[in-house]
Amino acid sequence: MSTIWQRRPILAATVIEGMLIPLALLLAFVLGIRPWEAFEISGTALAKGVIATLPMLLFFGAVARMRFAWVREIEDKIRTVLLPMFRNSGRMAIIWVALLAGIAEELLFRGVIQAGLESWLGEATGLLLASLVFGLVHYITRAYFILATLMGLYLGLLYQWTGNLLVPVLVHALYDWIALEWYLHRERRREAG
Repeated sequence: MSTIWQRRPILAATVIEGMLIPLALLLAFVLGIRPWEAFEISGTALAKGVIATLPMLLFFGAVARMRFAWVREIEDKIRTVLLPMFRNSGRMAIIWVALLAGIAEELLFRGVIQAGLESWLGEATGLLLASLVFGLVHYITRAYFILATLMGLYLGLLYQWTGNLLVPVLVHALYDWIALEWYLHRERRREAG
């Protein structure tokens, strides 16, 4: 029996990521937070988002070249769990999922959770706790949890430094899109022999 992930992976990803938006808005309402006020579209924000993606891509490239067991463990999970969902998807579908993940996850984790925790516990503690939650939600291996937590710290710092939620949204979306395309391309080359 096939699952929705196997039959309609883009729809499943859209539903899962899309559900995070009303969840974030509900939490924002309950907590009295207005994350949409920290979302400013400008050429400067777009440029910052693109430029701030580069360190993450360089880090991704460095990790991808490592031959440690923990890197192979992450790659095995990506190859067996993630890539089959996107293998037959077109480029626009992959861009869509990456963009939706960037918007939904940053709205929830940076715009609501981090902002809420910072207002209660201070900037440093709020940033750290929100990053840990982000890492836990992305837990597929212990090493990936650590990498996702570091990514959460980086995205959270970008949000603190710029005060604009668009910057981490763009970084998250661009990173997800490029990393997924890279893995898919590499897998296709491997299958072609």
